[in-house]
Amino acid sequence: MVKTAELLESIRGRLLTESFIRIPATVEEYESVSYERDLKIEYHNDEIIASMGKVTPVHSILVSRLIKILSNYYDNLENDFFWLLESGACVHIPTLKTYYQPDMTVINGEIKIKEGTTTEILNPYIVCEVLSKATQDFDMSEKLVNYKTIESIKQIIFVAQDRPWISTYTRTNEPNVWINTDYDSLENTAIIDNLTISLKDIYKKNILKF
Repeated sequence: MVKTAELLESIRGRLLTESFIRIPATVEEYESVSYERDLKIEYHNDEIIASMGKVTPVHSILVSRLIKILSNYYDNLENDFFWLLESGACVHIPTLKTYYQPDMTVINGEIKIKEGTTTEILNPYIVCEVLSKATQDFDMSEKLVNYKTIESIKQIIFVAQDRPWISTYTRTNEPNVWINTDYDSLENTAIIDNLTISLKDIYKKNILKF
């Protein structure tokens, strides 16, 4: 097994010249470096997936606005309990030995955590990824496929930070059938869970000019 210090040195060294890297690794090796807060470290198909943890102002604003809008909605529901987690929360898929860090996670009801840990969530209801040039191909292909295997997930959301664009994948009552809807104009209203949200409210005040 690669020592933690050597593995971290390799990851940090490569990220000096690469924005997104994949390194063959065991789950144990991933877990030894997964708590580095200045890096975004995930685990997928026997590989560590790493990128820099720092994000753009637009990225942070988009996540903050979505959390605010959805928090206001869920807090006004009388008989349902939802929890919103920001970037850094870990979603674990046991059957695939996979660990992801969505930019926003919604949980419906009890938060279920992997036994023996305090951070690895098993029952996300909604996951959201704010796309970047470095990670968008991975997020919208391999990661999307694996998110769909989580039985508790109702919706998967992708949000662009270079233009007004949101793509949602919503689970139907039919096995393995999802509805994909793209919203590509400030005049559009997106359906997130059971809430209709104007893209103007998400992308307002010309944040894309940052």
